[in-house]
Amino acid sequence: MSPAQPVHIVWDWNGTLLDDLSVMVDAVSACQEAIGEPAVDAATYRQQHCLPGRAFHDRLCGRPVTEAEWSVITETFAEHMAARHPPLRAGAARLLAGISAQGHTQSLLSLTADARLRREVAQLHLDNFFRRIDGRHAPAIPKSNALQRQLAALGEPDRRRVVLIGDTTDDAEAARACGVRAVLHTGGFETLEKLRTAGTPVVDSLNAAARLAVEQPTRASEQTSIPDSVPRRDTRRHR
Repeated sequence: MSPAQPVHIVWDWNGTLLDDLSVMVDAVSACQEAIGEPAVDAATYRQQHCLPGRAFHDRLCGRPVTEAEWSVITETFAEHMAARHPPLRAGAARLLAGISAQGHTQSLLSLTADARLRREVAQLHLDNFFRRIDGRHAPAIPKSNALQRQLAALGEPDRRRVVLIGDTTDDAEAARACGVRAVLHTGGFETLEKLRTAGTPVVDSLNAAARLAVEQPTRASEQTSIPDSVPRRDTRRHR
């Protein structure tokens, strides 16, 4: 793929475009306390984070949660999410606008409940940047399945020009399963050490992720961090 060609960026929401780690830690802590388990801190959250959510709580509890406990967890979590104001990551709106102005296309894909995702995107006035916005319609849907469905709904774009930008190894696994590239950033829900196991580029900001997405891809074993800068169209080969 030539660096001059437009790309399609699939954005993750929680932990990526949203800077909501502290919000999620508070919500998960409330869920844990509601079933008689201790609250978690940010370090524990990032070290233990996994999907689906029930497996995450199993890890935090050190045992499988019961059906009754899971019902309490899902209700408590939904209450916290309904009450939150989505904290957009600094500079994210400007970055989305710049990517669109360069002629690239974008979509949003999240395992957040679809109605809540659309409500939050509308609250932040980001609707016009995305060709599609897709959230979760049923519990325990793998992100790889959701990504396959979104790509089909987009008319099956050339997967060589599709890049998923996210913050977890699950994002990288979904991209790999669908034959698209992924770039992960370190400001979200998982530690740098864990992200480095994903076999995909890892960078330290959304700007750096977007810049890498629109340039010539590198091999996963090559550069895993690039300087923070505004993404640009560039005809030079990226090394």
